[in-house]
Amino acid sequence: MKNKDYFIRKYLENRPMFLAIIRSQEAVLFQKHNYVIKGKVLDFGCGDGFFTEIVFGKGKIDVGLDLKNSRALRADENKTYKKVVYYDGKKIPFPDKYFSTVISNCVLEHIPNLKQSLSEIKRVLKPKGFFLTSVMTDRWEDYLFGKNIIGNKYLQIMRKRQEHYNLLSSKQWNSIFEKTGFKIIKTDDYMNKKQSQIMDLFHYLSLPSLISHKFTNKWVLFPKWYKYLFMDKYIDNLLLERKIKEGSAQFYLLKV
Repeated sequence: MKNKDYFIRKYLENRPMFLAIIRSQEAVLFQKHNYVIKGKVLDFGCGDGFFTEIVFGKGKIDVGLDLKNSRALRADENKTYKKVVYYDGKKIPFPDKYFSTVISNCVLEHIPNLKQSLSEIKRVLKPKGFFLTSVMTDRWEDYLFGKNIIGNKYLQIMRKRQEHYNLLSSKQWNSIFEKTGFKIIKTDDYMNKKQSQIMDLFHYLSLPSLISHKFTNKWVLFPKWYKYLFMDKYIDNLLLERKIKEGSAQFYLLKV
């Protein structure tokens, strides 16, 4: 089993540093429920596949699904999945009851047609199949650091920039999952106010990664940089508080 420190280091070495705060927590949660990930598995909204690769390993998940012209091209080139499939964002191109498990990490809040996508996920899941997903909640905007400085204007800018269509409360997420036909087996809040605010601040401190990626196609030029600033230890200490009642993000274990 890989631990939180491993995921923190992997993100600091390969991605903008703000992602190490949130993705390391998600990686632990998904890995914790690895026991339900069996049979044919779909990664809904797979992106470049980096998260799935470090959590489950390369070539272990059957299908990575994403929109055409998405970052999934990199996952395809890296053979992160057994197969990468591109679709129109409406109908998942697989038969009914095809997959035993569907995973989706921080995708649903970015989808305009949420109800349709959830219905499609349920359609392709076998009876008693599992859906593991993480979502952002309405607390995300409440906790943003920039809100304290600029106010609601900052929230409008960030909502558009981050393409957040569904920042729902826990009750609203529960309701839409249940109305779609999913049974909620377990939920787990993560990202408290302090963690969320620091992550927001780290967006701007991660500017060198954006510049590096633009000119070299690499997010991090010097993978071991964090050791000299003890950034891995700082983030590890930041994430020590795991008892969170109202996080800005929530993990769900759902069952058909």
